[in-house]
Amino acid sequence: MNILTHFQKRIESILDAETEPQGDDVLSLKKKFEVVTDPRFIENLAEGLPSGHTDKAVILFSRLALYFDAGIFLEFDHKIWEPQAQFHYGHVRALKNQEKTKISLPRIDLMTVLRTDTSPILKKLKLQALDPVDQTVCLFIKPAPDFSFLLLSSLPELWLREHTRLVTEAIQKGLYNE
Repeated sequence: MNILTHFQKRIESILDAETEPQGDDVLSLKKKFEVVTDPRFIENLAEGLPSGHTDKAVILFSRLALYFDAGIFLEFDHKIWEPQAQFHYGHVRALKNQEKTKISLPRIDLMTVLRTDTSPILKKLKLQALDPVDQTVCLFIKPAPDFSFLLLSSLPELWLREHTRLVTEAIQKGLYNE
């Protein structure tokens, strides 16, 4: 079994395979959802993770759903990134094959965070529904060589920097026990 199939199967087994909320359901989720920014909760992001690398990655990603408006779990496959899962307003789900559009992203060092405009990336991934009114910024974080996260946030810049630093430290602690 190749690594890509292994990741996909682990994601599907850990995450709920429900369908994405549509229309009024998304509006309802948005009204009820509020990003968690309390540093005490962020510090606990990496607590109680399983021992397997893939399971850690998937569980960490699903926990990030509380700290960002939306996110995409990407898996590295022969010089290209393939989305495997997403979250939107706290709702996490695995992506189906027909929803997966591979993209190229810049090479970055582990635990580096790049910030970019959200709209072009979501357009390439055909996941514009994650930010239909273009009100978020996109953070590209590569916690391991074989996977990365695209995290979308509508937090003001003043709070986003510290929020990103705390989340990045928690991810590193969870994956590398540092």
